[in-house]
Amino acid sequence: MKVGIFQRIGKGWRVVGGVAGIVVLTVVSIGIITGVPQAFGFDGHTVGPTGSTSDTTAKPSSNQRGKNTGSGKPPAIAAKGAIMTSSSQSSTNSAGLRVASCVGISPKTPGLTEASDPKLRKLAQYQQVCGGQPASRSSFFVPTPATVAQAHSYASDIVATLQAYARYGIAPLIFMEPASATGAHLDLVQYQNGAYDGALDTYFADIKAAGITDSTMGLWVMLPEGNLPIWTSVDPATFAASVTKVAQFQKKYFPSSQTAIMLDSKTYPSATSWSGGAYASLVPYVQSIPKGLIDSLGLQGFPWSTPANQSGPNSYDPKVYLRTDLAAEAARSLGVTNVWINTGTFSRQHTNNVAATVTMTPVGRQALLDGALAQVKGLQGQGFAVSVHLFAQDKASVGEAVDWSYWQTPADSANTDVFATFAHDLTAANIPLWIFDTY
Repeated sequence: MKVGIFQRIGKGWRVVGGVAGIVVLTVVSIGIITGVPQAFGFDGHTVGPTGSTSDTTAKPSSNQRGKNTGSGKPPAIAAKGAIMTSSSQSSTNSAGLRVASCVGISPKTPGLTEASDPKLRKLAQYQQVCGGQPASRSSFFVPTPATVAQAHSYASDIVATLQAYARYGIAPLIFMEPASATGAHLDLVQYQNGAYDGALDTYFADIKAAGITDSTMGLWVMLPEGNLPIWTSVDPATFAASVTKVAQFQKKYFPSSQTAIMLDSKTYPSATSWSGGAYASLVPYVQSIPKGLIDSLGLQGFPWSTPANQSGPNSYDPKVYLRTDLAAEAARSLGVTNVWINTGTFSRQHTNNVAATVTMTPVGRQALLDGALAQVKGLQGQGFAVSVHLFAQDKASVGEAVDWSYWQTPADSANTDVFATFAHDLTAANIPLWIFDTY
């Protein structure tokens, strides 16, 4: 089974990378990454000044939980009596972490702790941290039906979820993957040629018949990560034709609903190999999609570390793994002004093996988020309406072997401060925050 940088395994993305003591990374504000020399396993290699080495091709991983030996818990600013709001200035604590409060961003959404959906229930923790709901969207994944029978079943499932989101007033972001509920991948050439047309038409017709409206449909991302070797094709023409097809079925029943595509910063030439990836123009993937059909474009990019007991490249520079220049070019070709990024930072990676585990300090994580924000502000300065989708789930104890979360339970901790400060910074820049996290 082919896997991508982020793929839904059960619930959430799977991160794939190599296997391989524990490295503690600190990314300083100028973008230099340093670590404990012996722990790196390659003679104290320092990455800089860009914060990235050449290439970082993902590889399959085995899985085992590691131990976090990162820095301790600096006191939160709030503990010192400096209660901040989203318009307040930040303050740097003794550990070098810039801290600001996300209190005052938005009102609370009542009742989330009792929600049956685990993603909605998880948002209650974010409210606990920020005193209100910082996320304007919450994301989840849905399969694509290949038969009419599957269409009826899948539609029933998504209707229940969309109704729950509407009940709490949370806008959904739906990643519609070209795979069945069991994980079997749809043939994208057959998809392009109309083999699933009957199923797609039935699917959206059923959703409409159940009372879902254009406004409660949310934002649908068609064939996410279409330029990565995780589905059955990376061909730009096949991607564009398949996206066009499914988006047209959605708009047939929900003409005012929203559709999107999301491509990775790096493009691969083959659907069966992780070799040859390059940061190349994304225009071939969008240029044949009819103007006006797609409402926004997403760009994906994440930091990645070589396992601690291996030598190899790392990617810690948002200017490298978030190629917003490629996103801007593709957005203009597609005719959209709404652009969003899908990113995150890890506290621990390669947790499947203590010898392999890499740990990033809260200061390092904040530096990466600061860099990501700078990239997004660059798009904003070009006239695009921008948003940030933050992947924030702890996947350390399962196959992914990466902890992307900012807390286990909300606490007065340094990693929690990293999230709160990032939410504060986004609000100050008038950039909406979207979140993927779940129990």
